[in-house]
Amino acid sequence: MKFYHSLRFRLVATFLIFGTLLVVFNGIITFLLMGRNIGRLVDNLLETEIDYFLYQYENDQTTALPHSKFITAFRGLDQIPEHFLDQFKGLEPGVYTFIDKTKHRPVHVGVVQLPDTSDIYYFIFHGRAFFEENDFLNPRQILMLSLALLLIPGTIIGIVAVRMLFKPMKPLMEKIRDLNPENIPEKWVEGSREGEIGMLTANIESAMTRIREFITREKQFTRDASHELRTPLTIVKGAVEIMETQPEIEANPLLKKPLGRISKSVRDMEITIETFLWLAREENEPNETCRVGRVIEKAVANTKYLIENKDVDVNIDIREDPTLNVKEEILYIAVANLVRNAFQFTTKGSVTIVSQSHGISITDTGMGIDPKRLDSVTQSHIKGEHSHGYGLGLNIVSRLCKRFGWKLDIYSRPEKGTQVKIRFH
Repeated sequence: MKFYHSLRFRLVATFLIFGTLLVVFNGIITFLLMGRNIGRLVDNLLETEIDYFLYQYENDQTTALPHSKFITAFRGLDQIPEHFLDQFKGLEPGVYTFIDKTKHRPVHVGVVQLPDTSDIYYFIFHGRAFFEENDFLNPRQILMLSLALLLIPGTIIGIVAVRMLFKPMKPLMEKIRDLNPENIPEKWVEGSREGEIGMLTANIESAMTRIREFITREKQFTRDASHELRTPLTIVKGAVEIMETQPEIEANPLLKKPLGRISKSVRDMEITIETFLWLAREENEPNETCRVGRVIEKAVANTKYLIENKDVDVNIDIREDPTLNVKEEILYIAVANLVRNAFQFTTKGSVTIVSQSHGISITDTGMGIDPKRLDSVTQSHIKGEHSHGYGLGLNIVSRLCKRFGWKLDIYSRPEKGTQVKIRFH
């Protein structure tokens, strides 16, 4: 699992994102309030400067207009910058604040009319230059510094908090990781059962207890089923073998042929039972190999009786004959089920079986499968309208394919035929 998919990373990331948003929103609100207060401060400074100038002018009319790096004085509209004309026209004496359209900055202007003249004076206060000279940091730098100061301790606190949160879960996760279905422990984690972790542990233990009991019952059923199914098959097999040795059977082909079918069916049933029991026990794959071509020929030979009275041609095309790391009987069950279905549901035409290095394909010209049933044909006990079986064939094939990592593809059109592919890799 990638680190950024883990719950730990998401918790730390959530903590940091929340903190970052908190700092950003707090900074925005703070700067908005500071902006309003700074605007009032600038207006007060400008009013103080104007009052001081008027006081000096009353005592000495030769007093020069205030002019510094923060305040610029203009006499009349003719001297002020052109982009301020529309905003300054018609202003009464007082202090005003505008937005400079060219620089998108606030402009503070004081309008003054001297008592002995009709001229209007405009005092423009350069607030940005004033604060840049007197501020240690600008608002952007303050915000970035706040974020940096948050991320370092925030990351440390987040990691420590996540470790404290996951500490009681570590023994539980180790137990789950090392879980063996054949040996499920009765007691999972020692210690307190209080809180959410304790409740989770108790619920998992309860679920595992039910699973352990279920596995025990299944094992007992498997042993009983193995014994009960093999006993009658052994009896039938022995009886058929005795009958096949009788002279009357050898002289009567009408009896010999059915007995041969019974004998083959008994052998197929034994293999099927062994495969079911093997699947139920979830054992590892047998350390055996088999040739695909041999399995195909055997499956066709043992199921060809299904098309004896039908106008159906069988084409076996062994283009490549790969060797698989699987027990021959297991591959035989998968192939025989598919061949049996093709023979059973094809009344006229052909059945073509192709073997290649990457898989097997079985194509027939039979009745096909209803599109509504196509997605469910591999489910247990799902069978076609004209099927005489129990709907287990494709389910068995599907389970075997999943077990060995093969891919099962089914393509079909009603009244046109069906193609089934098993892809080995």
